[in-house]
Amino acid sequence: MSAGRAAGTITVRCACGWEWAGDVEAVVVATQDHGARIHNMEATREEVLAMAVEQDDTKGAQTERPAAG
Repeated sequence: MSAGRAAGTITVRCACGWEWAGDVEAVVVATQDHGARIHNMEATREEVLAMAVEQDDTKGAQTERPAAG
C-alpha cells in the first residue's frame, strides 16, 4: 500500500486488540488517537498506513475495543 494513498477502505489492528476499519483518513485519525490515548505513542500518517491492510469487504469494524488489563 502506498503511503500517499488517499482513497479506499483499510483496517488497522493494534497488538492490544483494538481495530478500526473505514476510509483511509478516518482510520489514520482514529489510529493516531488510539495510540496517543492508550499507549502514549505518536504515529505519523505513513506509519499508520504501513500497518494497514486493505479491506476486501464493506462490513467495516468501526468500533473501538477496550485494551486488556
